[in-house]
Amino acid sequence: MKLPAAIIMMLLAVSTAEAVPVQSPETPTAPLTCGGDEPYWSLRLGADGKARFSDGDGETSTSRFTMQQSRNTTLIAGAIFGPKADISAVISHETCSVTASDDDKPLSISVWYKGSLLSGCCQPG
Repeated sequence: MKLPAAIIMMLLAVSTAEAVPVQSPETPTAPLTCGGDEPYWSLRLGADGKARFSDGDGETSTSRFTMQQSRNTTLIAGAIFGPKADISAVISHETCSVTASDDDKPLSISVWYKGSLLSGCCQPG
């Protein structure tokens, strides 16, 4: 039995397509508003795909970011951003409190920026 060329092409496309990872509702996703104390830094990961970062010492940057779910847990995601993709962060479902506020946030974050580690909290929105 001979298959029409269109069906053969469709089968080839389906068999060679990259698998798109399914994101769990537990995975931290943008938009997120994050920040920390001493120095008072901030990060906004927008639904528009842009990261807006302020280091607390007067330097700010806006750049595209990529976010990736951890390969072995749905509770952690990583983000890479910055002018040369030189800033990275890990966001996890771990309750966090900022010392300047009494409010607990649902997510914690660690950011590597210019060779230093910043820690803080995030919340959706």
